[in-house]
Amino acid sequence: MGKYYLFSDFSEENGFSLVADDFKKDIKNYNQIVFIASCPTASEVTDKYVEKYLEWFERIGIHFNSKVVLDNRINSEKMIDAINNASLIYLMGGTTPLQMKFLLDNQLVNAIRNVDCLIMGLSAGAINMAEISILTMTCGHDKQEIYKGVGIVDKSVEPHFTLDNYTDELKKLSYDYSIYAMCDESAIIIRDNQCVYYGDIYFLKDGNVKKL
Repeated sequence: MGKYYLFSDFSEENGFSLVADDFKKDIKNYNQIVFIASCPTASEVTDKYVEKYLEWFERIGIHFNSKVVLDNRINSEKMIDAINNASLIYLMGGTTPLQMKFLLDNQLVNAIRNVDCLIMGLSAGAINMAEISILTMTCGHDKQEIYKGVGIVDKSVEPHFTLDNYTDELKKLSYDYSIYAMCDESAIIIRDNQCVYYGDIYFLKDGNVKKL
């Protein structure tokens, strides 16, 4: 088993400070960070966020030797090669189903499953890391969708959750699925099936809400 980080989102002020020590513990080397875009055609937007996240890493003392952005600017073969040589893989936030389609269209799922490095996902990326990815209208998606995700973690997450936004949609879904509802400024860290929870995270199951 591997090491996986699931995030909802962090404020510009805090960045990755909540998990700074964890990153330093779990990243084997700082040779190459690989960003996986959520919208493969929106390169300008992707690059803006890439620079922001690199600055967040630098703030906590992590400097990567190189970066690779996986989107429509490079071919599938180069994408797989980048994944195989990654020190850290970052599935970015954004358009959740479009990111999953991009992964499938470029045969990246098996490469991600087999690589030996830390893998993290923020918002859309965290949703897509799951065995079962659940997209809700509560979370701002155009429609509810449930599909097979990358399958590297067994936790289906609902990012950007707040207790006052525990909707009928989420309650109904909780009878069929176990949902980890993540508030912003929270993190789920999985190391070889052992979990650590930071911040406000709620377990939704059978109509009940339990804070973890």
